[in-house]
Amino acid sequence: MASRRVSGVSSVSRGDGEAATRTESIVGRERVTGSQAKSRGSLDANTIIANAPDPVFVSDLEGRILQANDAVSELLGFRPDELLEQSFSRLISPEEKREFTAALREVVERGVTRNARLNPRSARGEVIPTTLNASALRGPDGRVIGAIGILRDMRELDKARAYAENLIKNAPDPVFVSDLEGKILQANDAVSEFLGFRPDEL
Repeated sequence: MASRRVSGVSSVSRGDGEAATRTESIVGRERVTGSQAKSRGSLDANTIIANAPDPVFVSDLEGRILQANDAVSELLGFRPDELLEQSFSRLISPEEKREFTAALREVVERGVTRNARLNPRSARGEVIPTTLNASALRGPDGRVIGAIGILRDMRELDKARAYAENLIKNAPDPVFVSDLEGKILQANDAVSEFLGFRPDEL
């Protein structure tokens, strides 16, 4: 009888041990799986940034560049190591620095996306017209830990716009540009002569 009781206790003890071992094993696998998922997520994000066709950089909460893809280096002419740990604000004018700082603060504090027109100076000293799209970078817990900036080179677009405006201005026929509501945004002198209104009246 005593032997059976000991045997029963021993059997229960083995069961508890096996259950505990299985539980620890499952928890361990879950931890590994979670860690692997985070690692894969980080790797995927780094790959996306590195291979993005547009200039993309990641900054911390103070605006210091932590990562920048090759497109940023090609646009600005700086080596990657010359950009890392530097603030993007050092590449722009004091006036634009205030705008950049305000945009970054809004992105970090409110988690919103901001667009800004900036003119960074390249390594060769060339002022490059760009637009910056900045959005919040969040950690695994959802907290904002930095910002992702996407730059767009506006040189070709600005040239095309200037060319179109010049064509409109010098066209012999009345030509105007309006928005979707019909508000006139631009009109050449021929329109004023034809309608009898001054340009500021149109």
